Amino acid sequence: MTQNMKLTDGEFQVALAPWVQQFMEAKAAEIHSPAVKVAAPIMDQEYSEQQHCNHNPTDPIYLLEDVERFKQFFLTRKGHKNVNIRDYAYFVFSLNMSRRAGDILHLHVYDVLNPDGSFKTHVTFEHEQKTGKKSIVLLNSKARDALAMYFNSLGEYRMSDWLFPNSKKPDEPMSVDGMRRMLQRATKALGIDMHMGTHSLRKTNPYHMISSSTNTQDEVMVSQLLKHNDIKTTYHYIKRSQAQMDAFVEAHGL
Repeated sequence: MTQNMKLTDGEFQVALAPWVQQFMEAKAAEIHSPAVKVAAPIMDQEYSEQQHCNHNPTDPIYLLEDVERFKQFFLTRKGHKNVNIRDYAYFVFSLNMSRRAGDILHLHVYDVLNPDGSFKTHVTFEHEQKTGKKSIVLLNSKARDALAMYFNSLGEYRMSDWLFPNSKKPDEPMSVDGMRRMLQRATKALGIDMHMGTHSLRKTNPYHMISSSTNTQDEVMVSQLLKHNDIKTTYHYIKRSQAQMDAFVEAHGL
């Protein structure tokens, strides 16, 4: 490190090797020079929602009784009837489709209805926003009945309308953030302790499908339904609550 040391006026002076001197000077320049920056990026909705999910992972609705409580809340709460039924239809439809909110909110009426007013047997998601994968999901009787109630409440609508339009701007679909806030308000009103988000609706049915099953092959079916590449991701969706884990550990004490 050093080239030589000499005594000057009773003090030692240390001469550093050239490469050490250069390194120290470069580090000093870094500290005293301003950091390289560019124009601040826009904090867009997708980033905000991603950060929200990363810091507060959503829960499925653990109790089937609470699923019914949500349904009754949307159907009986005070407010604009069409908005209430829209939110009810969105809730039931999302539970049964098990798709991401962004994909559901970009559906049009023609994605679920035929020109004669009959329902399609399946809903096709040509390119899921996150993965680009194509999904075909059965439009089961629960989802169909909720949509029928919704369409009948509208009275008049076009095939090209958004399935779940913004009530204030009908030419735009409801936003993911708008639906998340709607669900969180309902959760608070019902006094349910959970991390609620739109993704909770994607997780709920898979959680109950696997929890009530005794066939391990059902886990594979659920993973395929969700279009997961790795079944470990599916297991993350069906994580147990702390109370369930506590009960499990207590029941299996030695």
